[in-house]
Amino acid sequence: MGLGGAVLQWLQSFLEGRSQMAKLEDTCSDPWPLTCGVPQGSILSPMLFNIYMKPLGEVIRSFGMRCHIYADDTQLYYSFPPNSKEAPRILDQCLAAVLAWMRANKLKLNPDKTEVLQVSRTSDRGIGWQPVLDGVALPLKAQVRSLGVLLDSALTLEAQVSAVAGRAFAQLKLVRQLRPYLEKSDLTMVVHALVTSRLDYCNALYVVLPLKTARKLQLVQRSAARFLTGADYRARSTPLFKELHWLPFIFRAQFKVQVITYKALNGLGPTYLRDHISPYEPARPLRSSGEALLSLPPTSQLRLVGTRERAFSAVAPRLWNSLPREIRQAPTLLSFRKSLKTWLFHKAFVD
Repeated sequence: MGLGGAVLQWLQSFLEGRSQMAKLEDTCSDPWPLTCGVPQGSILSPMLFNIYMKPLGEVIRSFGMRCHIYADDTQLYYSFPPNSKEAPRILDQCLAAVLAWMRANKLKLNPDKTEVLQVSRTSDRGIGWQPVLDGVALPLKAQVRSLGVLLDSALTLEAQVSAVAGRAFAQLKLVRQLRPYLEKSDLTMVVHALVTSRLDYCNALYVVLPLKTARKLQLVQRSAARFLTGADYRARSTPLFKELHWLPFIFRAQFKVQVITYKALNGLGPTYLRDHISPYEPARPLRSSGEALLSLPPTSQLRLVGTRERAFSAVAPRLWNSLPREIRQAPTLLSFRKSLKTWLFHKAFVD
């Protein structure tokens, strides 16, 4: 990584000379020296672990595949035509190389905890191949969990929405029992911690969802607003959201996407998202030049028909271009968020 001198000595002193022991009631085992691993709970440990895992990404990319690594959670993804006979071979070779690298670096790859999801058109789904890891055939799953989000083979997110709505309603039911004991301000804080946080987690995925799917999450927010305001169940939700100064669910999702877009454009977000958006550059000087607009991708670049309108490369430019120029050109992230929320609030309750 290019580290040397005093910095390398600091890291060496941080890692060496550590030991661990087991304690049962008042009895402790003898200390055992630690020759690998990083101390839990320190600020430096996650960075050192990421440095340790960095070569794994290079191994995966050498097979033409891509990956996302979140701590010890490694996800491989590979795009190929449905009738490809080369893809299963490449995937098996890549998995074998990953297994070999992990064994050589004191890491355990468990086939029983490894899941495979094939995302494709309905007519191409389930074409009969299974990746092999350490001699174990990995069955194709109907849905997998990725960092808490349930992804299905058609990317409908129906299972994810149902799960989030169910857990949020369950939490809201528990919060109702606190009404006799807490002030409204405290109840609001609890609702945000236990209910709203669930609706906001990865809510950028919910933009442009079909109404019948998104409605489940809208009902959660509506029920929370009626609970805090004491309104009747037949009361309209829009005045309640305005009273609480809440953005409606769909606008909260748009807010998340537009903030991510601002970060990607200004070097504050991951490069893989920045690669999916590009500034609009007209072939000849037009009035729109210098407006900080984004290009809309051609339909041919968005492969899956059922989800192409929800792809980040399609949603981000469309939402970004709808913003006033002064918001798009905000000098800081803080000013952008503040101006964006004001604009969305006006759009939700005034327009």
